[in-house]
Amino acid sequence: MQILDSTESKAADQFTISRQNISSLDLMERASNAFAQALETRFPKLKNGIIVCGPGNNGGDGLALARILSANKAITVFLPEDCLELSPDAQANFVRLPDSVQVIRGNHQKLLEILVGFDWLCDALFGSGLNRPLEGEMAELVKTMNSFSGIRVSIDVPSGLLLQMTASSVAFKADWVGTFHSPKLAFLFPSHFSFVPEFTVIDIGLSLPETDSSSIEFLERSQIAGILKKRKRFSHKGTFGHGLIMAGSEGKMGAAILATKAMLRSGVGLATVCTPKGGREILQISVPEAMHISDMEKHFLTIVPPLGSYVSIGIGPGIGTHPATAEMLKKVLERVISPVVLDADALNLISENKHLLSKIHPYSILTPHPKEFERLAGKSSSDYDVFLKAREFARKHSVMLVLKGAYTLICSPDGKAWVNSTGNPGMSTAGSGDVLTGLLAGLLTQGYTPVEACLLGVYLHGLAGDLAAARLGQNAMIAGDLIDGFSSAFLELEKNLSDEKTVR
Repeated sequence: MQILDSTESKAADQFTISRQNISSLDLMERASNAFAQALETRFPKLKNGIIVCGPGNNGGDGLALARILSANKAITVFLPEDCLELSPDAQANFVRLPDSVQVIRGNHQKLLEILVGFDWLCDALFGSGLNRPLEGEMAELVKTMNSFSGIRVSIDVPSGLLLQMTASSVAFKADWVGTFHSPKLAFLFPSHFSFVPEFTVIDIGLSLPETDSSSIEFLERSQIAGILKKRKRFSHKGTFGHGLIMAGSEGKMGAAILATKAMLRSGVGLATVCTPKGGREILQISVPEAMHISDMEKHFLTIVPPLGSYVSIGIGPGIGTHPATAEMLKKVLERVISPVVLDADALNLISENKHLLSKIHPYSILTPHPKEFERLAGKSSSDYDVFLKAREFARKHSVMLVLKGAYTLICSPDGKAWVNSTGNPGMSTAGSGDVLTGLLAGLLTQGYTPVEACLLGVYLHGLAGDLAAARLGQNAMIAGDLIDGFSSAFLELEKNLSDEKTVR
């Protein structure tokens, strides 16, 4: 599902009108009917409401919605007194309003006077059509709307939320947004949570022109299931590769265990883990399915084992930042002949030794959390700036960047970006990143391309988290629950495959 910005949304509307040979008014009617259905599904007990409509097509959506809902609800329309001229489609829907819909014009003070007594308020002021911060009377109007104590909903985009930048200081704070075609990028930024705490994507049957290399996709199960490979009857452990995990230091051997278990659960044929000498017994006992290489150093990693036997390597969880470990990482980056997965302390060491960026094999996968990315790329002025920096970082250094978060962002060197749709706050627990490292390295080991490994791995990681949350609740989740959920997550995706027999 392509994530559209305001320019692309307008282009998609026009392309749909042309391709489907319909009028803009017909498309507005389709969107308003779909929004009404989504609203009543989400809030089935809503009664009398007020819809605040602006002069443009978002206001036209609101006016059409008022007419549609008036069949079984008491609906009032509020028009700002400054909105004397409506867009053609908004005007057409204004004329269509039945007598049962009360229309009130006024300023923010008038709105404040009449808000008492309504169950819900709908924002249809500006939607995605706004390209500058709200000010003056419109800013005051939105502030008044935000003071409403009932349910607040918004059509497509909360007014004041600018799609190509961080919101201005004034934007509508919706409880729920029904947005058309796909989520908007602005919905997925942490700083915008108070404006869009919940949204529903509403399909209105848009026809989209061909996407270019700079497209942004919202990952859905249908896309991911097509990546998952079927296992053939005569497969054996050599078919699925031999992967290496380099992880752990004194007090952090758990990171090595989690990453190694995740690699094994990803489906690799063979897994080896390299840790400091002090981790040998705990790894052999905790993960008997894995082979083990011991460093001569007891507390931190210094050695580089022969790398020719391994299809892929995951390195970084819990390795610390000792100078000898930094030297080890440098040698690994110089000797590998295929993409690797770099996480945690591997990224911290690279941040401290920026010359190592040039040594990273093309299309290697870097998995920073926001603070680790800040160390790599520098401070950002806004969440939107972080997004731009992430895409540029992937392009400049020819790497796959997996920026972890509530909506994990995946960027590739060719400018493409994907935003993950799975996962939940229960995954905000120690070790979740180590699990992702093992999973991604395991998928690379099985022959998935770096792009495929990122898309499938990030989606599966979040899906396993969602399944764990459904089973255990978010408060009680630990990282090991994600690994336990991999089997169920794979099975969920396999439902979309054919009935051809697979070896599991």
